[in-house]
Amino acid sequence: MKPASPMCINFKYILSILLFLLLGNCSSMLFYPTREMYIPPEKMGFQPEKISLQMKDGTNIKIWIFKPSKVKAKASILQFHGNGDNMSSHYISLVWLVEKGYELVIWDYRGYGDSEGEAEKEPILEDSKEILKFQQNRAKELGIPWIVYGQSMGGALAIRSVGEMQNKEGLILVVGDGTFAYYSHVAKTVAERVFFFPIGQLVGLFFSDHLSPGEVADQISPVKLLVVHGTEDQIVSYPNGMELFKKAKDPKIFWEIKGGGHLDWMEMGRSKGAKNFLKFLEELISHWTP
Repeated sequence: MKPASPMCINFKYILSILLFLLLGNCSSMLFYPTREMYIPPEKMGFQPEKISLQMKDGTNIKIWIFKPSKVKAKASILQFHGNGDNMSSHYISLVWLVEKGYELVIWDYRGYGDSEGEAEKEPILEDSKEILKFQQNRAKELGIPWIVYGQSMGGALAIRSVGEMQNKEGLILVVGDGTFAYYSHVAKTVAERVFFFPIGQLVGLFFSDHLSPGEVADQISPVKLLVVHGTEDQIVSYPNGMELFKKAKDPKIFWEIKGGGHLDWMEMGRSKGAKNFLKFLEELISHWTP
């Protein structure tokens, strides 16, 4: 009998692993939680309010609230972070806004940081809806508008959950930064970079689009949607952001970051883009009435 070629063996091996992961547990490919504390906010000069919110199934979810000192917040920003690490590394990307007069609320998905439970897509989306209600009620009590800012996978979760909200009172903006419309499409583009041509096509075929944000992106309206994407994003490629934008209804805006990578355009508030974002927020808030 003629032995199988190494190329054939490797292809079958890779394919079997991919199919096992895709058909067995897609969540293992979507979420990469850690329990480690990366950058304690106290070491950065911040003293966030740290609370625990119990979900409907009894799971406790951790939330940090960064408040501007001595002034009423202009608006409250709810951050949905990316799929790796936990909020103790992600808050750094937006916390500079606190010094500009904004409140930042960030939470850890179940299975991340000190939040209880296991990281799975459907339960996290259900948690997202409860977190949105919490944020909406909080902003209403404070008499300020609120904003949802989703980054990468967090953008997908944010847009999906906001799209399913019936009451969007007080919500003036949803931001999708470096995110995508369909899980299968982003998985396909990632697989094509990591493996050779046929693998990307297979991943796209077998990866489930169940609960993808593209299904409800048109339901963000009448809330304004801002989609931001770097043209050189190597994690979630630029066409994914464009696809999401096309799925949404007006009012919507697309910011192309020429030469930008993945979620790197703000530079902790130092970039021209970050300054433009501040101006954009100020203009938006000036038209808001309680």
